[in-house]
Amino acid sequence: MDTKRTEQASAFQTIGERLERWHADDFVGRAFELGVFEQYVTQLTSRQERIINVYGTGGMGKTQLLERFRRSAADHGACYLGIDMRDYLNNPAAVCGHLLLELGASFNPEEPALAEQCLDSIRQKAEETRIVLGIDHYEEAGSLDRWFRETFIPKLHSNILLVIAGRFPLAGSWQLSSAWQKLIVPLPLSELSYEETQAWLLQNGIGNEKLREAVWMRTFGHPLSLSLLGPIARESRSPVGFLPLNAGDPLEDLLRQWLREAPDDELRRLILTAAVPRTFNQELLSLLEERDIPYSLFDRLIRLSFVRRCTGGWQMHDLVRETTRRTFRERMPQTFGQYGKKLVETYYSRIVQAIAVKQDVSWEIAEMIPHTDNPVLRAHFRHAPGSGNYLETIDAHNLNDAENYIDRRKREARSWRIACSDPESDTVFRFTMTAEQTLYRLTGLDLPRMLQLGCELRLLRSPEGRVAGLTAAVPIHERTLDFLAQSPISGAYFASLPPGERARYRTPPEQADATFLYTIDVENLEKEELRSDIIHLLFESMMAGQVLLTSPPPLEYFELAYRSLGFETVPGAEHRGYDGKTPTPTYRVDTRKEKLPAFLDRLIRSAGKTNPSPPGPAGGEAFDFTPREREVADLLVRGDTNAQIAAALYISEVAVKKHVNAMLQKTGLKNRTQLAAKIWDSRNG
Repeated sequence: MDTKRTEQASAFQTIGERLERWHADDFVGRAFELGVFEQYVTQLTSRQERIINVYGTGGMGKTQLLERFRRSAADHGACYLGIDMRDYLNNPAAVCGHLLLELGASFNPEEPALAEQCLDSIRQKAEETRIVLGIDHYEEAGSLDRWFRETFIPKLHSNILLVIAGRFPLAGSWQLSSAWQKLIVPLPLSELSYEETQAWLLQNGIGNEKLREAVWMRTFGHPLSLSLLGPIARESRSPVGFLPLNAGDPLEDLLRQWLREAPDDELRRLILTAAVPRTFNQELLSLLEERDIPYSLFDRLIRLSFVRRCTGGWQMHDLVRETTRRTFRERMPQTFGQYGKKLVETYYSRIVQAIAVKQDVSWEIAEMIPHTDNPVLRAHFRHAPGSGNYLETIDAHNLNDAENYIDRRKREARSWRIACSDPESDTVFRFTMTAEQTLYRLTGLDLPRMLQLGCELRLLRSPEGRVAGLTAAVPIHERTLDFLAQSPISGAYFASLPPGERARYRTPPEQADATFLYTIDVENLEKEELRSDIIHLLFESMMAGQVLLTSPPPLEYFELAYRSLGFETVPGAEHRGYDGKTPTPTYRVDTRKEKLPAFLDRLIRSAGKTNPSPPGPAGGEAFDFTPREREVADLLVRGDTNAQIAAALYISEVAVKKHVNAMLQKTGLKNRTQLAAKIWDSRNG
């Protein structure tokens, strides 16, 4: 044993070598970025570009990536020179002195021609071998930016590859010249993927699967957030599998680092306001603050590294927004509530007006969802801010693509594990589907016949053109009624109708006012952008001003989603068409003109309104209940069953039981009757 330890210790000659090895072991992901770098290092003579521009918001792992580039350069026989722009304070001589030290050259720091000496030394080295010059924290360059661009870089040997890393992409004068544009390869950094995050957490000793999921949902794979929350998760003894939000949350420290970009109070106040909506523009922020936001102030806001352009305006980085919202809600709860109410009223008004002139309102509804009290939808939209996928109508020319997609789905079927969370209620939703269940939504599809009947069939394609899903909606009229009545998925609904009501559907196609949404299938529900696509497609169908019928697979994922969207179960319209044994309900929603206001009211469920508080302490506050447990407590005291609580809160009965058991443990009570009585007593003295 002692011999083994001695051998392990002697493997590192210095503490620095030990640290370097541990840093290397701590690095996961970034395979694409490393691949780009290695292509340029190994094929530099055949490339015209000479600058790789790495950029991303604070904590995205730019410095760690540059260190990885350093090791990769050494592995490929290149010399790596590194500069941290925070160290030089607009001093070109200091930059040159540092580079000469890196090259091992002697120099006089007072030498007037120090820059020329530096360039000569670099030129001599570049004639011997390739050089990688890594420049980190370029947002701190200040006046050195112009010196680098006009004086230093143009004189560098062509056998040099620059990596310029910072919070922002190279802009301004860098992009005004087409010559500079030809030299630059943009390399934006995003968060680690789910798989990469899981690998990092496992590597750092977090074996509990629920804890790993919880860290993923809190960080979205943001590298610095992972490094802050990982140690807390590793030491956690909670079997529940989530990290509670509290004042000591390390993400607060991360927020302070982001806000270094906004040094004055006026801009920071506008950041708070911009964190309330999901998407913002100058007009919306002016409406919320009830003042005209100056153009110059808004321009400063949208230039922050954690703000990005998107469809409909601008959005904050998810972690910045959530942490800022929580800070705003805790410090100024009344103002936060007023802003949320204004948003809901604004979007509600826009939706009603747009539907009146038959405009698509799916975007407006998506913007309103985070301000409802619907945790299921909030969870889905939290993890999927947008998608670049697009829809394409299926016709005779691309029918083969649709059928190939179905064949591929069947060949590649595997089980799915879906997880999402709602930060407002601190609720985690987890779903699993077997490989067989993932194919349920393809049941009964007869695309050639459906196309012949005039059904609305569409492909969902990725920006690269890959088929990622398909939808099938069947307008109900005289041409489609027999097909729907015979289908294993839709037949039960029509069999449940009295003859007179069924006959009402035998209308000419142009008079149809109802649609059976046969399927919205995607290749992988684990992908968050595809789940977002599904909800947007549902909104589009729901807001078409018609009766919409559907019968998704009998799985908890679909049950919670459709109930939370306001669909109602049709009595007597159950079938067993998916697996031959499980009863499957049919759902119905009516958004025809006279029904729309009531539907929207149900969907937003009094969002932004303040309900009267019960006398005494709010349910559960005296017992250190979580926000979700307090909601369960309120309904428990009222006498609701588990099923009724689940329906009211849009969660499963299993989740209700877990919350009740957790409350019993906290209070030391034995059953729900004692628990309800104890909560009642605490409220009423």
